[in-house]
Formats: sequence, structure tokens, C-alpha cells
Amino acid sequence: MAAKPCTTLAAAGLILAAAILAPVRARAIEVKKDLYNNSGPAGPSASGPAKENPIPKAMAAQLSDTVANESDSYLSDESEKKSSGKTYVDLEHAKFLYLPTMKAGRWTVIAKLQAAEYTPSKSGEGRGKPTGKQKILVFNYRLDGNKWTEVEQPKWEDVDTTGTAAAQK
Repeated sequence: MAAKPCTTLAAAGLILAAAILAPVRARAIEVKKDLYNNSGPAGPSASGPAKENPIPKAMAAQLSDTVANESDSYLSDESEKKSSGKTYVDLEHAKFLYLPTMKAGRWTVIAKLQAAEYTPSKSGEGRGKPTGKQKILVFNYRLDGNKWTEVEQPKWEDVDTTGTAAAQK
């Protein structure tokens, strides 16, 4: 029996909050297992101690809520694609990556959800057959006072075989 999208989203929101409160050097967090990993081809160098998260906890929690609310429509869209037999991205098992930076005296955050693409099974049971492709959903926010403001609309990116992302139109 599959989890309801709202239950999955609530769980993802809690894990997303934990991810945001992780050290800045955290490369990726698997949403289901909540792993902290500093290694990998796209991650920062593992040398030296991890720095503390520069974003205040209250603002990190608010960011988590913002991303969770905004990703809800994407989760629903992908679930609808799966139900209708179309190729979909399994956002319920996405890996999370976020990158805070200071630009012009303001915090900006790029949050990414990376997940595998699947072709649903004819019976509608399980995930289906993986296509071998990975997709990334990219969110971009700026901290304006005490509120996170969307800098640009979320966008999908393809992940090529070398591990870098290429924008998808």
C-alpha cells in the first residue's frame, strides 16, 4: 500500500528541516534515511572541519516549510503522471541538497531534490521500471527580512552520466 502524498510530504518536510539544520558542508541527504555525506563528485572537499550552518534555526524551519509547500504540487504532478501510465520522477524518494550563500548582504539558498525517473508498471503496482535517468528539481530563495522569497520559478534539470546537471526546458 502506497503512502498518501500528504503523509509523505509531511515526513519529507521534517527531514528537509533536519537537512537545513545540517552543517554547510553536508553534500546530500537521502530523504528516507537522513544520511549526512561529505563525499562525492559534486560535493565539497572533505578536508577540514565542517562549518556551522549560518542560517538561524527559525529561518531554516521557515525555509523547510516553504520548500515543502511548494514541492507539494510537484509531488502531486508526478503522482498523477504515474497513475496515468506516463514516465515520472519519484520525488517521494528524492535526495536533498541545499546550498546557502551570501549575496549582496542577503542569504540565498538553492535547494535541490534529486530523484530517479521511472516508467510505471502496467499493473500500477510498485515504482515500475527505472529509465536510468536522474532529474533534479531546483528551488531558489532569498531571505528578505524575516521571509523567504522565491527568486525564480522552480525548474527541472537533467543529470548527465558524469554527475553534473544540465538545465531542462
